[in-house]
Amino acid sequence: MKPIDTLRVRAMEVRVRLAELATAELTDESRAEMDTLRTEYADNERRQSALMISSDTPEPVETATSGEGKEYRELRNAASFPRYVAAAMAGKAVSGGAEAELNQYLEIPENYFSLRMLAGPDYETRAARDAEAGVSAGTWLDRVFQGTAAERVGVSFRPVSPGVQAYPITTAGGAPVQRGRTEAVTESTYTVDVTEIKPARRAIHGIYSIEDDYRLPGLADAIERDMRMAMAESVDLAVFNGDAGANESTADIVGMRTAGITEFTLTQTNKVKQDETLKAFLAYIDGQYASSMGDIRIVTSVGANVLWAGTVMASPVTTGRTIAQFLMEAGMTWGTRGGIDTNTAAGDFGAYVGLGRGIDGAAVAAVWEAAQLITDPYSGATSGEVQLTLNFLWQLAFPRTANFKRMKFVA
Repeated sequence: MKPIDTLRVRAMEVRVRLAELATAELTDESRAEMDTLRTEYADNERRQSALMISSDTPEPVETATSGEGKEYRELRNAASFPRYVAAAMAGKAVSGGAEAELNQYLEIPENYFSLRMLAGPDYETRAARDAEAGVSAGTWLDRVFQGTAAERVGVSFRPVSPGVQAYPITTAGGAPVQRGRTEAVTESTYTVDVTEIKPARRAIHGIYSIEDDYRLPGLADAIERDMRMAMAESVDLAVFNGDAGANESTADIVGMRTAGITEFTLTQTNKVKQDETLKAFLAYIDGQYASSMGDIRIVTSVGANVLWAGTVMASPVTTGRTIAQFLMEAGMTWGTRGGIDTNTAAGDFGAYVGLGRGIDGAAVAAVWEAAQLITDPYSGATSGEVQLTLNFLWQLAFPRTANFKRMKFVA
């Protein structure tokens, strides 16, 4: 059993036990047990969020002695993103080789790839040179990046072949009717819309000196790794906030903050009421796009998470439960993404929601070229500089916005 599966099983056991305690007569012992279980549940959710890859797919824990982690590292190092692109250009899913094995291991469909592929392989290309270096280097401390969350809310990252990508969607059609003998069926008109996506370039540029490269073992690999991780995080954040920083509108990214997505609100009065908060999310269990709380995929802002976890319910006052504990007991789970909004004032966004039924392809991040690294030791040769440019050719679209919602705090 994978780590995230173990966490999910334990979370279910905790929810069942909490439900039993909630209906029983409260004693000092049962209150203490409930507090312990709530703390465990919150920690369990944070650990699950850390393991999320590609629509609830876990990333294995990597340790030097972990067999599961070792298998994952070997597959990740052997897999190559250009092979995914080559398969897409041929109109096929990846079959055979490390790519197919990695997708099977991560439980990702054959025509998908994980956003974590951008982080690249484990870097050992300079190990031999570094072993002979005159300086003994300690552990290289990489920058700490915020976790990716786009895949949690239901955005599909898909490698595509060169050219404009078209994503058709049926928006209206006929309904089956009961008919008797020789009775004709009424004609139905079908409506099909097409969302076309053209590539836009996202890039990061870095420079390092050849003196530092030889003075600091692993410098070049660390910079490349940092660039890849920074790219993965920025792409993920652009899914939520968008990015209009280009000087031409066709290169802009329209994220969930500004896309034509239905917006629901929480007033400043209701945001501290646990029942009103729960009702706002329960409203989207419509039996079509969501049939249970498990179909509601939530990514909150830091502000909303702090509000829920840090606000003790005003009623009933005897339990001392927070809004977050109340919501978790009701079946809600969520991940928190930094960079959205840190406050809950009027106008701030609190959460983005993906409705899981029919979500495959409802939001598409088409990727023409990922992690295209250009190493240029020539342009800055007279100054002893090496220039690195990492390109990411992609575009984001929401062919079916009905699968997504966003929550805003209002006055």
